[in-house]
Amino acid sequence: MAFRRSPSARFSVCKFRTKVGSHCEGSALVEMGIALPMILLLMTGIFSFSIALYQKLQLAESVSNAGRILAVDRGDSDPCQTATSAIYAAAQGLSKSDISLTYVLGGVNYGANVTSCPGSSGAANANMTAGGAAQIIATYPCSLQVYGVKYGSCNMASQITEVVQ
Repeated sequence: MAFRRSPSARFSVCKFRTKVGSHCEGSALVEMGIALPMILLLMTGIFSFSIALYQKLQLAESVSNAGRILAVDRGDSDPCQTATSAIYAAAQGLSKSDISLTYVLGGVNYGANVTSCPGSSGAANANMTAGGAAQIIATYPCSLQVYGVKYGSCNMASQITEVVQ
């Protein structure tokens, strides 16, 4: 036997709910008001991380391009300047002043933040010998922040070693 309420019983229940204040209208708005800030925070964090990842990939690709150029640049009087120009041209989304470069040619380290390694008296760089190693190390600072709150800093690095042709 099914229990059925009479119309007067249903009316009294609705009247009671109205007096107690247990309406269901607006609950979707309240749920959205609670969930939306958390979803936006999560999505903004994903976007911030994606920007840092894009910068890392851009740095790695530009160093890779410059390494290939450096490997075939044996007769150049300033191969580091040519490679630096290639890095800056390939990494257009990165700030040139923040990219720190280190060149190691034939075992000789030219130091950090060096963009030039000319040969003596305008001749070809003596450290660029066929079969020798030419290495580029690049670093770039990054920071992860969401809505102006900084969650951490990092230092991206990319390096490549090529055999001089």
